[in-house]
Amino acid sequence: MYYGSVYGKLGRVAVVTPFGGDGIIQDCYKYLHPDIKVSEVQVPLGSVTKEGLRAMSDQVADAIKLYKKIRPVDMAHFNCTTGSLVGGPGFDKKMCEEIAEASGARKGSTTSTAVLEALKVTGSRRISLVTPTADDINEMEKGFFESAGYEIVSVAGYKTADPRNPMLIPLIEPEEIYHFAAAHTDPSADTLLISCCGLNIMEIIDQLENRLGIPVINSNQCTLWAIGKYFGAHGPEAYRLGSLFTRRFESFRGIQR
Repeated sequence: MYYGSVYGKLGRVAVVTPFGGDGIIQDCYKYLHPDIKVSEVQVPLGSVTKEGLRAMSDQVADAIKLYKKIRPVDMAHFNCTTGSLVGGPGFDKKMCEEIAEASGARKGSTTSTAVLEALKVTGSRRISLVTPTADDINEMEKGFFESAGYEIVSVAGYKTADPRNPMLIPLIEPEEIYHFAAAHTDPSADTLLISCCGLNIMEIIDQLENRLGIPVINSNQCTLWAIGKYFGAHGPEAYRLGSLFTRRFESFRGIQR
């Protein structure tokens, strides 16, 4: 019997998630290469507010310091988009450094950092932003990506019964996000960014790309892409996660090879 996924021949990654937003761990087992060993650390998120996000991000380094004392991981990743950009431009890079130092990892990473890298790779310029968060959080996120040089041509927030309650976000059905995102993508956008690690929407990324004819970037998708890229291999099912993995965005952009 083959136990590669247990022993982690390619390396080990610690993924820090907001409590309750652990869908990414299931995605890791489904889409990462089986020889990447995954461990999860949860931190509390009381509310999806600027104060709540900052309080959560301030706990990340402390939550993973045990790795450094006992057995450092190769990579440590903070899986929250707004939680890793709540401090404004450059905050994600600061968190990357703090995470690596605290865990003893060779590489520190955050989801917002991974999203920025994905937008660069896909040649994105004009972005429609879709989230499940309140307007003030959306404006904060819009400002972060604009500071990185991107034009946000539209912003739409899918509202749960209480947008401040993080536990409601994973309950949103993928089909609801599919229709909401398709309806709120600006015709002038060259990329759709569906932001929030609490959304479990991997199966709709490729469907949306087929419908819209542009790359679709999602927070958890970018996390998986960044982890696989660091370890030098993606899982056999990763091709299902859209053009970020298959490079079909080149055909969207008219790039000839």
